Amino acid sequence: MAMKRLFGKLTDKKHMLIGTSILRISFGLLILYMYLIHYAQRGFLWGPNGMQNHDSLRDQMTLTSNFSLYQLSDSMVYFEVIFHLGILFALLFTLGFMNRTVAVFNFIFLWSLQHANVLILDGGDNIMRIILLYMIFANTTSYFSIDRKRRGERVSIPKPLSNTLHNLAVLASILQLCFMYLSSGLHKVMGEMWTNGTALYYILQVGEYTHPFFQNIISSSEVMLMIGAYSAIFIQLSFPFLLLNRYTKYVAMFNIIGLHIGIAVVMGLFTFSAAMITMQFLMLKDREYKMVYAYVRKQVTKVRAKFQNAKVKNYETKQVQ
Repeated sequence: MAMKRLFGKLTDKKHMLIGTSILRISFGLLILYMYLIHYAQRGFLWGPNGMQNHDSLRDQMTLTSNFSLYQLSDSMVYFEVIFHLGILFALLFTLGFMNRTVAVFNFIFLWSLQHANVLILDGGDNIMRIILLYMIFANTTSYFSIDRKRRGERVSIPKPLSNTLHNLAVLASILQLCFMYLSSGLHKVMGEMWTNGTALYYILQVGEYTHPFFQNIISSSEVMLMIGAYSAIFIQLSFPFLLLNRYTKYVAMFNIIGLHIGIAVVMGLFTFSAAMITMQFLMLKDREYKMVYAYVRKQVTKVRAKFQNAKVKNYETKQVQ
């Protein structure tokens, strides 16, 4: 009976459609940010005669059994075409056009770009690529997309296979996050510097990954170092288990968002933290999003009504005067 219910949940309908749509937009904006913030330096960072020449890139791809579109030619014209096609597919992905087709091309172009120069990546690229691969099998354009506008209000025909692929992709993404945080927490527990509370001190000594202001404040306080180290361990280890309950999952989300805001501010890893925070959008059901929307809309309506009443009263007061 339990297996039948589980099978029904997988095949009857797609779940977390709003969450996957928001995640699509968030990832798309982060990818566009990466392209555009380095646009002026694109030739130096990824070009065939830049930071890594074309022969070195081909040797690296062969050595690691990897692949990048940028290894196929040392022509600058080819490089510019591939780079700008990557921007185009990232934009179409963000806007939600041709769901799976664009998702495949966006993944290929992003993979190629990131593997053309791994020296400027901050770690968030790894988990983003994994989730983007899962998202190819999900429906990420049900909300806030061009595809939704094109479909209009047409009645959708139940598609058990499509529903199953979507739901399994969402489940795989959530499990990936759980394994990642659990693994990271366990490795910290096994590390002496984390258990004795000195890990943050040594992390903050790396100039590229810290802000002098926060480095001085945190490094000078043993209490803050201990709290920071143990909090990181607790948050990561508890995340998968807190998700098992519909109430404690909000605590898990709050903890993770707080952790990554801290990493973004103190260590300056903005794109890494942004990628990890946006993945929390997958944890909420469509019903929860609609409840939040209804609540916000109700509050906005109340504020507008009060504002209009105040305007009417002011007008009546002026008329009396």
